[in-house]
Amino acid sequence: MANMPASAYAVLRLAGVPRLGVGVHLNICAGRPILHPREVPSLVGADGNFHRPPVMLRRLWTWRVSGRELEAEFRAQIRWAKQRGVAVTHADSHHHMHIYPAAAVPFARALAAEEIRCARAPRMSVWPKSGEIGGPHEGSAVRRTLVQSYRSVLQAGIFRALDMPQSRISFLSRDRHNLDALGERWKAAFAALPAGTFELACHPGFFERGFSEADAIHLQREEELHWLTGREWIEALECSGIERITYRELSGRRAAEPVSSNAPEVPALP
Repeated sequence: MANMPASAYAVLRLAGVPRLGVGVHLNICAGRPILHPREVPSLVGADGNFHRPPVMLRRLWTWRVSGRELEAEFRAQIRWAKQRGVAVTHADSHHHMHIYPAAAVPFARALAAEEIRCARAPRMSVWPKSGEIGGPHEGSAVRRTLVQSYRSVLQAGIFRALDMPQSRISFLSRDRHNLDALGERWKAAFAALPAGTFELACHPGFFERGFSEADAIHLQREEELHWLTGREWIEALECSGIERITYRELSGRRAAEPVSSNAPEVPALP
């Protein structure tokens, strides 16, 4: 997250993990923009900070933001990382802001302009299949179906030119929040995955006094860190015949495939 206080620290730590695939977590809903606030007036409040997530979401749904300003800020954050020596392998966004209607095209255009080939998949799926309609989203069956359909259309349409996993592995809400069963849910998902490329969507982290108390998912972060660094996780992957790759490898494999002449162009911004 280029505009956050610990970003420079994160860049320094990357020197110790040269094989890690590192993406830019584009952020338009916390802190101040990389560009001067006067350059992105539709994205910020009177204090020069980005609008908070609930406000920004409403503005993105109602097209009350400038596509050109979004693209410019996205590119500024990507360039911030590049200028510090980060070999950016992919991009996504904080609170998934890039998948909302007013942000999708600026996101795709920014990645194309900065020559980033990969992005996280909007599509989310549950394995083993639960039989519930609408995927692992919140709300009624109708809402879940609409959200799943929108994300699938987005991945197949505006984001079609980007290299993406086929889907992210997710869980139903009742399973995501049941930390006692989290490891078993991951093992069941690994065993049920079809052939293809899938993303492990997770938020591992350490507890930090003075910060984590206000983080609603800090217990989940610690449990996921324990699970992801444990031998049991490695064995579950190996038993299921799953190969671990980064977005760097994903992009390299897709680059070797024939390019379709029907790949869509990214629409121009108004």
